Amino acid sequence: MSEHDPADCCLCRRHAIGIGIGYTHQRDRDPKWICHECALIIEDVRRVKNFDAYELKALDGSVDAVGDYIDSLGGKTELADYDELEQRMLCKAAVTGFGNRLRELVRTRAPF
Repeated sequence: MSEHDPADCCLCRRHAIGIGIGYTHQRDRDPKWICHECALIIEDVRRVKNFDAYELKALDGSVDAVGDYIDSLGGKTELADYDELEQRMLCKAAVTGFGNRLRELVRTRAPF
């Protein structure tokens, strides 16, 4: 994979689009690639120095999204009972929920 063909967003883990962020002390390193949604809040992203607390709180977004998806399936909770599409959509709900909550926390400058 080319260094200009990123695989995932360094923030929310969705598909990155080739926009990178870097800091002056990292000029000799590759940029951290971001997705379209995270690029829209780039100024807020740059002010965050440590994402650990944000990522922990963003996991709540994954839990909420997965719960909503399970509810949409009539409460079916056994993964073995899911067809292939339902399994994939469950994973997508978790990833999307994480990214959405992370961006919400960054935008609102959530204090931890």
